[in-house]
Amino acid sequence: MEMIVQAARRPIARRLWLSMRKYWAVMRVSIASNLAYVYEVVFRALSLLIIVFILSQLWKTTFSLRGSHTLSGFSMTDMIWYLVAAETFALSAPPLTDRIDQEVRSGQLAYLLGRPCSYVLYHFAQYTGERFVRLVMNAAVGAMLALVIAGVPHLSWMGLLAWPLALFLALCIDFVVYFAIGLLAFWTENTHAFSFIYSRLTLVLGGVLAPIEIFPQPIQAIARALPFSAILYGPARTLVHFTSTAFFALLMQQLTMLMAGSLLLALLYLVVMQYVNINGG
Repeated sequence: MEMIVQAARRPIARRLWLSMRKYWAVMRVSIASNLAYVYEVVFRALSLLIIVFILSQLWKTTFSLRGSHTLSGFSMTDMIWYLVAAETFALSAPPLTDRIDQEVRSGQLAYLLGRPCSYVLYHFAQYTGERFVRLVMNAAVGAMLALVIAGVPHLSWMGLLAWPLALFLALCIDFVVYFAIGLLAFWTENTHAFSFIYSRLTLVLGGVLAPIEIFPQPIQAIARALPFSAILYGPARTLVHFTSTAFFALLMQQLTMLMAGSLLLALLYLVVMQYVNINGG
């Protein structure tokens, strides 16, 4: 009986392995295509220099006026590295909704749906590869600027190990939301307004301009209650001010958001596929 069970498992494991290799190949192609235009990615990353430099000058003035070396537990060095970590992720998002809009309007969607792979997972692999290149470039440029402005950060090894995991989960959450917004193109044809509102809410309430601890009440309580903090504030704070309690709370928040968002995306995708079938394409 055990041999029969093992024999039945082998084809399933093989299909899963082949499927993973397929999407891994898509991600590698996405990375290679972005590296082919590496200078474009680098010049795009230079905007990070301008933003972080301006914000660093504002925070230096704030610290100077308050006459304090720390602000809500953040020193000036911590603040600069927090800004770099948050802006690195915020400025690395590929134009996923625009891509889906174009596929719907041009009819390319029908070609992609005919491929022997999941439309959602295909886009996830492509999105992950493109965002990985942008993240690395942004992190390199931002780290050099932070070293010049603030010096070497006081980072814990646990924070350095936990940061990639928190960053990957934030990437997954961002993909789920942007992909769901992109699917709205079946009804609105242009989803730029929706993605713009979401991105600005994430920037303002997600803690990209300052840690949420700096926010006044009741804005601080509202920002903590909303899911945006798990995308930018949580991973950036994990890198700069790691505590096991805060990290596990962040993981629970991110996993909850990811499961709820994935369920809503799956339901929306089923409706879209039914809509496509009804309209004969």
